Amino acid sequence: MPKSFKVGDRVKILPGVATPFVGWEGVIDDLQPHTGGVATMDRLIVRFERREKRSFYGIELAHVKSE
Repeated sequence: MPKSFKVGDRVKILPGVATPFVGWEGVIDDLQPHTGGVATMDRLIVRFERREKRSFYGIELAHVKSE
């Protein structure tokens, strides 16, 4: 079952991707649907604490549970 993300969700960057952001937490700032309608190829824009933004695929992210 694919993960469902929405703007405002807190997420963590998963290991296994070639990025210096692995383990970082951020918030989904924007969703960019794939032009061909392939949901697994949607881009999720994550905003980090220092307001830096980066784009990821859903498989690179995990939800962070609210405390």
